Amino acid sequence: MQYHYRMYDEEKQFANAINHVPEFGPKTLARIRNHFGSYKNAWEAEVREFLRIPQLEKKALFSLEKIKEEKDPEKEYKNLENEGISLILHDELPNMLKETPAPPEVLYVRGQMPKEDLNFLGVVGTRRYSTYGKEACSRIVGDLAGRNFVIVSGLAKGIDSFSHEAAIRHKIKTVAVLGSGISPKVLFPKENKKLADKIVADGGAIISEYPYEMKANINTFPQRNRIIAGLSRAVWIVEAREKSGALITARYALDFNREVLALPGSIFSENAKGTNKLIKEGAAAITSSIDILNVFGIESNDSIPKSYEEFSDIEKKILDGISEPILKDDLMRKLGLSPSEIIPTLSLLEIKGVIKDSGGEIFKVI
Repeated sequence: MQYHYRMYDEEKQFANAINHVPEFGPKTLARIRNHFGSYKNAWEAEVREFLRIPQLEKKALFSLEKIKEEKDPEKEYKNLENEGISLILHDELPNMLKETPAPPEVLYVRGQMPKEDLNFLGVVGTRRYSTYGKEACSRIVGDLAGRNFVIVSGLAKGIDSFSHEAAIRHKIKTVAVLGSGISPKVLFPKENKKLADKIVADGGAIISEYPYEMKANINTFPQRNRIIAGLSRAVWIVEAREKSGALITARYALDFNREVLALPGSIFSENAKGTNKLIKEGAAAITSSIDILNVFGIESNDSIPKSYEEFSDIEKKILDGISEPILKDDLMRKLGLSPSEIIPTLSLLEIKGVIKDSGGEIFKVI
């Protein structure tokens, strides 16, 4: 058994080395592994032997020759171990991810990957978030505490960060999928290095398919989105403009037969154009944690929060009227209430922390 593990570690050494060839994506790596039988065999083969592999770019052979000259597989692998980085190869991937059309061949992991029998929920959204999106994301993710959820996101600024932070606050495991290598020298965005440390310290993981010190580029982020979707049973798009990168994750989720969820927003909000379109196309509208529990088939004691019964009749009427973000004047007309009735009640509801007023637009956070 010890011999088997030693051989497997050796295979990881060569997988890591070959993964440094920039022209070798996951599909090409899989073809290389299948052609040679192992990454060890591939590394030890003559470079010209790679010409026999279909669809292999010839310019990649020059990169391969350079990598073979520069890299010592055993030394590189030991450096990763010294940095607390472990490798997951294709056959060790979580089953959900393994079953996707182009799973990663190599995953670098800092921290601890949660058990795959938990409820993995992808949460993504725009970097240019609104107060509504931030509050909804933080509140709903937090309300999933104690339900065996894992929050999967991309460590980007905005909604991604808020989902990770809410998970940490509420003791929910979270996984960040990077569009760069894991090294602190290249981790992107650099402003989130402390957040990455918190994720690991709280029992979660930072993962990437890219070599340890590889910088992010314009192509790496769409590619990492397929991993977010692949790991998740459902993907929740919190806020997205019409051409948001978050919609790429939604498309991957659809391709992988995952549930697509979206936060409804105002028809006047640019941040809601993408999510409202998803809902029109069949995505599940998420207005509370209960909606997410229903998607995962998890029973909830109530269809509304228990605290709802604590509100007065006029408070309930106002809360029922705020089905989506709405201007104060529009809410008054909708409910037929006078300013003297609605304004004090809105103030009280905001004090209770169940609504927010953002520039005159009212939205619920329960």
